[in-house]
Amino acid sequence: MRRLATLVVLFLAVGAGSARANAFGQLIPAAPLMGGNNLFGVHLLLGDRVDDVGLLGQVRFSSSPKLDWGLQLGFTDAGDGGVMLGGDIRPILRRQDDEVPLDLAFDGGLGLTITDNVTVFELVPAIEASHRFGMDSGGALSPYLGVGLDVNISSFDNNGAGDDSDTDVDVVARFGLEWEISSKFGIQGEFGVGDPANDFIMGVNVAF
Repeated sequence: MRRLATLVVLFLAVGAGSARANAFGQLIPAAPLMGGNNLFGVHLLLGDRVDDVGLLGQVRFSSSPKLDWGLQLGFTDAGDGGVMLGGDIRPILRRQDDEVPLDLAFDGGLGLTITDNVTVFELVPAIEASHRFGMDSGGALSPYLGVGLDVNISSFDNNGAGDDSDTDVDVVARFGLEWEISSKFGIQGEFGVGDPANDFIMGVNVAF
């Protein structure tokens, strides 16, 4: 019961505002990669960030039990369509135990979104937390969250009238749940709040 209460308090504490295991979404719990292996994911993005709908692929590589990193490539419906490119590095800060029932990680992500008349560069440092609830079937449920800053620099092409740029710093928050069906396959859903992260993401993660 004390573990559950701790989790509830932490989730409520960030309810106002988090960030991501990359510039486009957290997509995974804060624990080491599923099965301790490398990971491939495909995710459907819905909401403001992608102007209704987008598709994102991610490959993550485990350098050690305490460090993994990822590359992201996606497509957005914004404008006449656009491309999302990203990368991040994620050290695991601690593993859940009896004293603190949370996995904690830091993530440093970079993202570049290119559309017909807007280019957005993002720097996203974040703190992530999750807890893994093992199931009798051998799988697990892992609720997770992330809190961080989104430093984004937008460049606008004004149809030949010159270029403008704008820099914003926003607090963004992400709340998600991964259902680890086996040590090789998981399904996740995630909700983001804060500009520019008002979105919903659902997808699959496969260890390899």
